[in-house]
Amino acid sequence: MPVVRVEQTVAAPLETVWGVIRDVEARTRLMGGMSSVDVRETGPGYCVTAREAEMKGCLMRWTEREEIDDERHRLETHLLDGDLAAMDGTWQLDRLGDGTVHVTLTVTFDIGVPELSDMLDPVAERAIHDSSAKMLLSLAAVADTPVA
Repeated sequence: MPVVRVEQTVAAPLETVWGVIRDVEARTRLMGGMSSVDVRETGPGYCVTAREAEMKGCLMRWTEREEIDDERHRLETHLLDGDLAAMDGTWQLDRLGDGTVHVTLTVTFDIGVPELSDMLDPVAERAIHDSSAKMLLSLAAVADTPVA
């Protein structure tokens, strides 16, 4: 499965950055092309969301479960169902010695069409990379803004 990994250093306190990442609606505002997010279920350390987003002119729909680890400042997403065969992601935040935060976003995916993967995977990989990089730049810009 293709793996996309993007990293960004954010000049804000860890707790502030984690507050944005941990908040479904705040994180969704960072995502360009997201047309809807519906929180279906929440519980201790997790939530389930249904999402719709436009990617390269195609409307993608999926449901994912988010596992939230406040102690490690780690959020993992796992595809439950949707237009892709598989998609998992990890947000990892690490406090740096100078008071900044290193943010790593890793996404693995499988489009689910093996006979077209040589053609489609690079396109999807580039789209996911570009979207992820924009999210991290947006995160750096809003980390000093209180989460509504």
